[in-house]
This record gives sequence, C-alpha cells and structure tokens, in this order.
Amino acid sequence: MSSYSAVVMSWQLAREFAVPIRRTVFIDEQNVPEELEWDAFDEPGFHVLVFDDASRKVVATARLSPRGNGLCFFNRLAVLAPWRGSGAGRLLMETLLDEARRRSQRNLELHAQTRARGFYERFGFAAEGEPYLEAGIEHITMRRTLAPPA
Repeated sequence: MSSYSAVVMSWQLAREFAVPIRRTVFIDEQNVPEELEWDAFDEPGFHVLVFDDASRKVVATARLSPRGNGLCFFNRLAVLAPWRGSGAGRLLMETLLDEARRRSQRNLELHAQTRARGFYERFGFAAEGEPYLEAGIEHITMRRTLAPPA
C-alpha cells in the first residue's frame, strides 16, 4: 500500500503543483472549460496537496474556501488517475476536515459529482436537493456540520 503525506498551503505556494493536476483531471479528462476552472477563490483559499511518498510526486489537490459565518466550501478535489482508489483521496478529505476544524469552520459544503457521492458520504456529508449540471457534469450539493471542539 502506498504511503502519502499532505500539506496545507497558500495558493502562491500550491499553484505550481495544483495547476497541472486540476488541468489534467478537470480540463483534459472531464472537459471542463478552462475559464470555469480558474476563479477568484484560488487566491484566498487554502490548498491541500497530497504527495506520494514513494514517487515524491504530488498526486492530489483540493481547496478549502472559508466564506464567512462558519461556512466553508471544499472544492476542486482532484486525484490523478493512477492514484485513485489508493488512499490519496481519503487523506485529502481527512486533511480538509482537520483544516476546517483548525480554522473553526463548522458548516461545510461541497458540490459533488454524483458518481462520487458515496465517497463523500463516507466522510459524513449528506446530499441535499436534486442533482444539477455544473460545468456540464451532474453534481449534487452535499453538506456536513462539524461539532465544536470538546
């Protein structure tokens, strides 16, 4: 089984690693228009990078976007194809949840591709509403509330 490490950093530091992964997964594989991929939430967001310790490659990325009043979005979650199903995505989610707790974010939201709904449910997210198209891909809104620290 592969061993992974995760770090949280600013867009300024994460950009050179996150851009190629997001380009590969969203633009190349899923045909998301490039103008929809890059937005104003990258710069103020916090970015998680997952490294495959064996290859020393960055294999996954995600963005944590606090929006005020304890509302925080998890978005731009991407794992390179050879590492899907290997635990990299699990570490990505665990790190996002830990960082949200650390930043006292309580109300979490993500827009899940419907085919990934079960993955997010394993982390306590519940689907709300009906599926919809976002960037031409069927999504569903999912939410989770984090309990305050004991």
